Amino acid sequence: MYSKAGTLPAATLVKDQASLVDHTLYWANINGLEEGYFLLSILNSETARKLAEGLQARGQWGARHFDKVMLSLPIPPFDRADKLHRALARAAKHAEEVASTVQITEGTNFIKARQRIRTALREDGVAEKIDQMVAELLGAGSAIQP
Repeated sequence: MYSKAGTLPAATLVKDQASLVDHTLYWANINGLEEGYFLLSILNSETARKLAEGLQARGQWGARHFDKVMLSLPIPPFDRADKLHRALARAAKHAEEVASTVQITEGTNFIKARQRIRTALREDGVAEKIDQMVAELLGAGSAIQP
């Protein structure tokens, strides 16, 4: 699922089928964890954010509200036989592992928590790796500089 509002994309893989999805979130059923991680790598990438930015509504602080704009990107269906698709899924799984090590204390504002996670992903190098692969996947090439 991913949030429809905000200035930065926030997608997650919900593994608990008893979860309740708020009306400010979009969700989809997936055909396995690997497909889910593939989609996470794209939806959380800076590359996809930059590609979608021109389609977003504008607010006081610039582009915001993703709604279904992310779905207008040329995201192909997950193909287990495609090496790039599998590499994106592995990178997203690694990003999840990095994010899980970030210390976030109870009461931390969600914006601050997400900033800490994004910093950890950049420091690890996985954020840049994902951005490069997403640019390749979406045909953005060097036009997108994450």
